[in-house]
Amino acid sequence: MHPIDRAAAVMVRRGPRRLRIFPGGWGETRYVGMLGDVAALAADPPQLTISWSPTKHLADRTVRDGHFTAPTDLPPPARTAAIRLVEPHGDTARLCLLMAAWNDHGYDTRQQLADELVHRGIGSLILEIPYYGHRRVVPADDQPIQTVADFARMGLGAATEGRALLEHFRHQYQMGVSGYSMGGNIGAMVGATAANPVAVAPLAASHSPGPVFLEGVISNGIQWQALGGEDQADQLRDALGAASVLRLPTPDWTRAAVMVAARADGFVPSSAVEALHRHWPGSELRWRPGGHATLLWRQRRVLADAICESFDRLASDRNA
Repeated sequence: MHPIDRAAAVMVRRGPRRLRIFPGGWGETRYVGMLGDVAALAADPPQLTISWSPTKHLADRTVRDGHFTAPTDLPPPARTAAIRLVEPHGDTARLCLLMAAWNDHGYDTRQQLADELVHRGIGSLILEIPYYGHRRVVPADDQPIQTVADFARMGLGAATEGRALLEHFRHQYQMGVSGYSMGGNIGAMVGATAANPVAVAPLAASHSPGPVFLEGVISNGIQWQALGGEDQADQLRDALGAASVLRLPTPDWTRAAVMVAARADGFVPSSAVEALHRHWPGSELRWRPGGHATLLWRQRRVLADAICESFDRLASDRNA
């Protein structure tokens, strides 16, 4: 484990409330079951009506903010979804949907990856997912995901909105989807269930939240008392493990996927990355030195290269 990830493990165990995992316990049982709702991701993507703010013209790009009504069952404060569209000047044929990582509020972190993609002629679509940023259910709460049920509603909501956005924009662009950590896992689920071929680049991503929450650094923050004690570990593993890309069919376009992972990642077990890679025959997995945090902070160009090359590989496959 990288030293920074090791320090993060101590912080998660002893740090502020915002780092606590599931402090409200399980939540409503009917929502916990959404974690394994593969049928919902097999359905046709919902149609969206997006309202846009005026376009901002910057030196090397245009930026538009938009919003739409969420197509899934969410608490009222989370029902208005927010997106940001970033495009390089001139015609661009490629647009990548960037999904959010754990505790990734707003657009700033993914905006830095979008900056790299602009320089490669690729646009970005940044979705603020349910319970995060302006979609917090309790605005003043440092930890918006209080329960396992909240996590399930957030995950299914984000995946459904991602699929709908791919469908909405596919007539204008060749679409792709990516994300870091949790964003990579949700992005992989979105890509695997897309209605049409998409470029997919899961970055530091597990096939499921199960190994991340039960085996990685985040496990130090789980509030077992709220869940009924540590003897509930297997139940939590089963619940989170149900939300796995391994349970989904493997469409042809996933062989063009490009994955990036850190060799000393303390958050995402290497076995969980390799399981996703094996599930998508033909996909490429690139191991990089460093840990979970340093891969994101210091190797942003490497991540952007993977997204770009996933588009290239998809184009090559389709032209073969």
